[in-house]
Amino acid sequence: MKRERAVHAMSSSQASEKKIKGHDNEKDFNYVFGDKNAVINYSGASNDCIILDNAFFEILKKKLKVKSNHVSLKSGNTIQIHLGLLPELTNMGVWNRNLCERVINGESCTTSDHGIAFEEQIRVLKTYHFWAKYLNGEKGDILCYRDKNDKWVFFNMEDVINFIIDKFTWRLLETGRIKGDCQEKQYITYEYRSEIHKRCFVLGAHGGKKGKEFVDLLMKNIPYLEEIRISNRVNNQTTLA
Repeated sequence: MKRERAVHAMSSSQASEKKIKGHDNEKDFNYVFGDKNAVINYSGASNDCIILDNAFFEILKKKLKVKSNHVSLKSGNTIQIHLGLLPELTNMGVWNRNLCERVINGESCTTSDHGIAFEEQIRVLKTYHFWAKYLNGEKGDILCYRDKNDKWVFFNMEDVINFIIDKFTWRLLETGRIKGDCQEKQYITYEYRSEIHKRCFVLGAHGGKKGKEFVDLLMKNIPYLEEIRISNRVNNQTTLA
C-alpha cells in the first residue's frame, strides 16, 4: 500500500460551515421523513432524526431489518464518527506528557505515544461494543447518507458496524495516526487535532473525499435502500421524486 501524505484538518470556519450544513440536512430530513416542526438537537448528544413516515419505515424494516426509527444522518465528503477523547485507544495522560513536534518523511507533525499497545488498539477496533458506542451510541439504529443530488441512502447500523469489524485492517503510522484499510484502500483515520481550540482526537472517514468513498464502499458490500426526495423548505412544501 502506497504511503499517504498527511491531510490537514479543516479550519474552525470550515468546521462551523459544515455544522450549519449538517443542521440544514437534519431540517430537510425531518421535512420529508419526520416531524416538520422538530427542534434540532444542536448538542449532538442524541439521535439526529426520527422517521415518522410510517409507510417508509415499514419498507426499511422489511428490506434492512432495522429495529427502530432513530437515524444518524451524514452528508458531504467527510464523515465524522467521534470528536473528543477515546480512552479505549489513547491514554491522554501519557499522550500529553509525550506530546512533541517531529519531522517525519520531511514534514513537521504533532505526535506522541498513545500509552496503549497497538495490539490492544486493534483488539478494541475489532469489537462491536466500541463501534456501537461511538458510531451508533445514542445516534440511531439507521445510518442515512444524503448526497448532493438529494439521494438519501439508508443502512442498518448493525450491518455497517459488522462490516467494519470483519473487513477492515488497521495500521499505526509514525505520526501516531491509525489508518483503517479495506480492499487495498484507506478509508478511516484516527488522529490527534492539535489546534488550540480542539486538542482532542477525531475518528472518521475524513481527508479528500473519504466520507463519500466510505459510503460507496458500504453500498457495494452491505444491503441499503436508496430514496430520492427533494425538500423545498423555503416555499414550505415538499416535492417527492
